[in-house]
Amino acid sequence: MDYPEETLATGARGKREARVLKSRGQDFVVYGYVDVETGKTLGKYSILLKGADGKTEHLFIVPAGGKELVVKHETEERPVERAIYDPGAKKAFRF
Repeated sequence: MDYPEETLATGARGKREARVLKSRGQDFVVYGYVDVETGKTLGKYSILLKGADGKTEHLFIVPAGGKELVVKHETEERPVERAIYDPGAKKAFRF
């Protein structure tokens, strides 16, 4: 599958990954990562939460022996806008 260029990221091992929507609401989005070459879901995902103060919390979660582990939790004073592919709409959106 071809993903829009703006949804692609480079993983820790240097592989290209696409950010793909899992769920979203007014003030949150959950997206997973898909290997661009194989189309395989990688199991890791991110949660973005927008606060009333305009800050965004970013939680990065990875599978760890049958459990899930939050390996990164940061508050972005100036939120970074990310493009995420929505497979239902077949287009990218920004959050």
